[in-house]
Amino acid sequence: MVAALAGLLALLLAGCAPIPQSADSAAAAGEPGTFRYAYELSPSRLDPHRASISQDGVTLFPAYDRLVHLSPEGEPVPGLAAAWEWEDALTLRLELREGVTFHDGTPFDAAAVRTNIERARTVEGSAVRTELDPVQSVEVRDPRTVALHLSYPATSLPAALSDRAGAMISPAALADPAVDLDQVAVGAGPYRMVEHRRDELTRFERFPQYWDPPAAAAQRLEIHHIAESTTRLNAVRTGVVDATRVPPAMLAQAEATGLRTEVAGSLNFSYFVLNRSRPIFADVRVRRAINHALDREAIRQGVYLGHATIEAQPFVEGYWAHHPGLGDEAIRHDPQLARQLLAEAGHPGGLAFRAVIPTGPDFLPLAEAMQNQLAAVGIDMEIVPAEPDTMGDLMFVQERYDAMIASWGPRADPSMTVATRYTADGFGNPGGHSTPRLEELHRQALRTLDQQQRAVVLHELVAEVVDQVLEIPVIFPHDVYVTSPRVQGLEPRLMHRPEFRGVAVS
Repeated sequence: MVAALAGLLALLLAGCAPIPQSADSAAAAGEPGTFRYAYELSPSRLDPHRASISQDGVTLFPAYDRLVHLSPEGEPVPGLAAAWEWEDALTLRLELREGVTFHDGTPFDAAAVRTNIERARTVEGSAVRTELDPVQSVEVRDPRTVALHLSYPATSLPAALSDRAGAMISPAALADPAVDLDQVAVGAGPYRMVEHRRDELTRFERFPQYWDPPAAAAQRLEIHHIAESTTRLNAVRTGVVDATRVPPAMLAQAEATGLRTEVAGSLNFSYFVLNRSRPIFADVRVRRAINHALDREAIRQGVYLGHATIEAQPFVEGYWAHHPGLGDEAIRHDPQLARQLLAEAGHPGGLAFRAVIPTGPDFLPLAEAMQNQLAAVGIDMEIVPAEPDTMGDLMFVQERYDAMIASWGPRADPSMTVATRYTADGFGNPGGHSTPRLEELHRQALRTLDQQQRAVVLHELVAEVVDQVLEIPVIFPHDVYVTSPRVQGLEPRLMHRPEFRGVAVS
């Protein structure tokens, strides 16, 4: 199996797709002061409160600053909120920075925070409603102080404000019916968006009035949206872009170019989303059968050439929410047990379903490996490719497919992953299936302020996720960054999403 997977991967990586570039970007190749990054995704939409996946932030956050930032290690640090404090279990006070303006000249103040939080909670199609669900009201105490009053404890809230839920849009733009936030970005970030061509290119210019000038170290920023990993690598090799990230199986190929490479682990994992409200997945024995049908070690070696981590749970070892005592029994490769569980669940002849995956070669080797392994126990999985920026809408909003194979972008707090992926109201939980124990442990974790005690609760919760197969983490691929020598300040992040604050080019 490993040899077959490696052969398939070699065929997929052999061809070099052409590098798309506009006349403008080609002319600017190597231009001093312009940092150009090739990213595998194009944002689902430009409106940060309605952008359907967390990875959209890579493109959105240069223009949209957030109340809270994250360090490379994933710790919440001050952003537009210079400081915050829990006054009690239901009141979070934020102290805001002075002298901040949006790109349209509108002042940033406590009223702007109230407008944004209320809008993010209630706007039609909000993708952050779950993260902001605890917020009952927003109190403006003075222009620099805002208090968030909660209906129930939510210790994850400061971290949640480092993602799309904490992205600040100009109130003037929100009030202007002529402004289409899916066409323009009107934020307060270090860069002002000047052009966005879906699936092609997003261009930014430094915002001179940004409150933290070193963050906008480059004069200009370009994000080239290139789905194919071979094309991204070639773009760096030929000087069309300055940096990118490629799958771990391409590490040797990247090293052969002579470019700088860096390998790092992260909380990102390739996951198998099942709509558990569908009859074929409602029985936990079917979900357990899928877990035992997958040969993750063969996938690790054949698809990722060993550059990946295997876990039964959604958090890797070393992260504080990881359950150290679970082990990997729940995902032990056992085709005979898988067939037995299917028969007990009423599927002695197997079953069939459709799984959507992102277009391009990055996920195809993984999907085809899983398809072959499932077929060995009588499960027929049809692979349906779709554009990466449509995946969240197709699976989580329209619920068009039975399953999805994709990449889960880490959240700033483990309770955010739980809320989004496993609770009945979670945006990333198609069909809304959950368990009473999961819901209770989630509430308990949110109201536990002591970090060590909270970790104990989360370990119990993770055990419930694994036992009831509320999640199927397939593999945790390692990150491989490839950069040209002229790039300075780009560093891997535990949260897997590159940020461009402080990134400069010589």
